[in-house]
Amino acid sequence: MKKKELEIKLQSLIPFRNPKAYLEQYATPANVAADILYLAYMIGDLHNKQVADFGAGFGIFTVGSCILNALRVYAVEVDPDAVNVLKDNVTRWKCSSVDIINTNVENFSMRVDTVFQNVPFGSQTKHADRIFIKKAMESGSVVYALHNSVTLDYVIAKYLELGGVITHRAFFEFTIPKIFHFHRRERVSREFIFLRVESRR
Repeated sequence: MKKKELEIKLQSLIPFRNPKAYLEQYATPANVAADILYLAYMIGDLHNKQVADFGAGFGIFTVGSCILNALRVYAVEVDPDAVNVLKDNVTRWKCSSVDIINTNVENFSMRVDTVFQNVPFGSQTKHADRIFIKKAMESGSVVYALHNSVTLDYVIAKYLELGGVITHRAFFEFTIPKIFHFHRRERVSREFIFLRVESRR
């Protein structure tokens, strides 16, 4: 499958119906998710691998992993409203390899090959990003993560402290529409940093 074809499939997913500000539920754009997923596929981190999607939301990395033939995908999402949309997307794409786990990320207890996560900034819930980083490094042999770029120095230091080796990095710009009451503009652009991190512990 070509990357553009994957992107088109991801664009067809049902988005958040009721996004929560306190969970910092910003959708990963389809083109960004396709870039990351395709990189994982080409490197060999997806096909026939055990995958976890932390903060799965409506399932863009979950369904993408399924489309690219992951052996098993554990979609971990705490928000019941998001889980309902996630279930609809998984059913629509006939992703029988997906297990949806409605819980906080820190409760995930399995070991997998690959973790995907679009990490909360930590601006609404203090240290939310720290919880995701720690659990991803405990759970996966390799982590694909998106972070707010202003936290770059901190997150890299945290991954290194936990035994990670940064193998890839890239910057992406997200256009975020006005979805929460505290948003003043109709849309705003924000820069994100993508990291691929291998666990050497």
